[in-house]
Amino acid sequence: MALFAAREEATGQWIDAGPFRAQLRYLMASGSLSVEDVAAVTGISVRLADHLLSGRNGRPLRRISPDTARRLIQVSDQHVQGLRRIMVPAVPARLQLCRLYRAGWENLAIAQRVGVPVPDLVELAAGAEICSLLLTVRLTATARAEHSLRCKRRLRSQPMAPAA
Repeated sequence: MALFAAREEATGQWIDAGPFRAQLRYLMASGSLSVEDVAAVTGISVRLADHLLSGRNGRPLRRISPDTARRLIQVSDQHVQGLRRIMVPAVPARLQLCRLYRAGWENLAIAQRVGVPVPDLVELAAGAEICSLLLTVRLTATARAEHSLRCKRRLRSQPMAPAA
């Protein structure tokens, strides 16, 4: 698949979505991850990942960009399976946690959303040096979803400009 993605990128053409839809499902299954988690790990938007899985307006997505294909292909099942075991510096996770706090989230809601005990979040906020890569991924995915939701609400609340 990687060779196919590289060849299609060179010609600037879009790529059949079928194999990459399967890759997305495979990554989700191998790591017991949500769509949001896999989107954060691969660097694609949650909306794109959801459209790839569920289609748009009831129709399956037929093609994806070479960039999306490359991002999905670069993440292996071993990588997603290792997310729970790989320990990383806690600073990026703490930044995402702070974003959620500023958006009005409380520890219990965050803990339920990311699937960790509240004491783990308290420890992270208090300055823990390391945390699991999975916690970083899930906090990032949650913060991205929160930001996206706030942007949508802001757009809906703005009055429409009169047509010229």
